[in-house]
Amino acid sequence: MNSLSFLATSMLIRALLLTFLLSSCADNLLVGFGEDTNYLTFDHPYSEKAIADVRTRAERLCHQRKQEAIKTQSVCSLTNCATSYQCVDKANVIKYGL
Repeated sequence: MNSLSFLATSMLIRALLLTFLLSSCADNLLVGFGEDTNYLTFDHPYSEKAIADVRTRAERLCHQRKQEAIKTQSVCSLTNCATSYQCVDKANVIKYGL
């Protein structure tokens, strides 16, 4: 059982590393995400395209956990933004009207 847990953790870390490396080529950067948390934080330019891209990435990452992406915070200057999402179970989205 221990080796299966290690293998699953190792695969998740590799997937997150790949996501991080690919995102470094993009305009938006995932700066906070872990297997033990359901929060995502992105730094990105202040543009409609970047905001839409970040939303799509958050939805994709939460969908991998079979959860919904809920935007919890967005703080922007004239050029950059920091936007946070929380991955939430679908039942809680309905229950709390998120």
